[in-house]
Amino acid sequence: MEGVVRLGGSVVPKKIVNLTAQMPGDVNFVAGSEGDAFKSGAVLVALDKKSLMAKRQQALSQLASAEAGYRNARVQYNQELVNPNSQGNQMLGGAPGMFSTFSDPARSMMGQGDQRVERNSNLYARGVGIETANNSVMQAKAAIRELDEALQNTISYAPFDGVILKKMVEKGDIVQPGMPLINFANITSLQIRVDVPTRLLKVIKTGSKAQAQLDGEANPVPVVVDRIFPMADAGGHTTTVKFALPSGIKAHSGMYAEIILPDPGSRHSALPTIPESAIVWRCSLPAVFQMRENGTLRLRLIRVDEMPANGMVNVISGIKAGDKILAEPGPNTRASR
Repeated sequence: MEGVVRLGGSVVPKKIVNLTAQMPGDVNFVAGSEGDAFKSGAVLVALDKKSLMAKRQQALSQLASAEAGYRNARVQYNQELVNPNSQGNQMLGGAPGMFSTFSDPARSMMGQGDQRVERNSNLYARGVGIETANNSVMQAKAAIRELDEALQNTISYAPFDGVILKKMVEKGDIVQPGMPLINFANITSLQIRVDVPTRLLKVIKTGSKAQAQLDGEANPVPVVVDRIFPMADAGGHTTTVKFALPSGIKAHSGMYAEIILPDPGSRHSALPTIPESAIVWRCSLPAVFQMRENGTLRLRLIRVDEMPANGMVNVISGIKAGDKILAEPGPNTRASR
């Protein structure tokens, strides 16, 4: 008869995010506490932004000055285009303009100047002034956009409907970029996360059904393989698999759960069997007290198979046949140091 294997795991939300600080600053607002529910888009954490607002006001002043400089450069270019050397003409009552009618052709004939080259040079200089002023405008606008993004980063929004699982900051705390703020999750859709031995991957596939045993529940519940991670853990030779729990199941994030899978390569008779009374529970995980050769005790976590009705339990891993364990450890039994 083929055996089954019970793999311990934990219940996790299908959607969970860890919100971290994107900007340094003082925490100015925290929406609630653990267990509080929020709609998508709600503000969860906000940092003080007075200094950024002051910098933005300064950037707006720089933009106004840059735009004024750009308008002035355009006026100067148009003036040079329509009325060349207008500034010199105004200073001398228009005399340079009268003299240039006779002097410019004479200078060109004697090789002492070229009126067209000088005019093109003046127009080019005015054009460079326009381009420089425009670059100043673009730089000021870019600085404002950068500050606007920084202001957005001072606020952490709820990415979806969910609840706060864990809050790591309070109002008045000082944070730096990368510091955790809040764990936020949608707990209406839950999964069981289990590390499955690679040899058992051949009996499951995405969409296949299995049975799960929730901590404290007598009856198993049906689950569906939701995701099989593409890479196995090199140290433990296991692959993470997520099983979707049906809606309406009373479970909460972090609780212990077991997945029951068929194990074609094992037999019940080949597994070590221990009395159910020998099992103690540590953080919802089964364990036994193993006796060393020197008489000391060591606590060993184990993985158990289905519990037969006769009170005996098949152990899949953690101990092997021939190991000595306490059959009935008392409440004060402790592992030796």
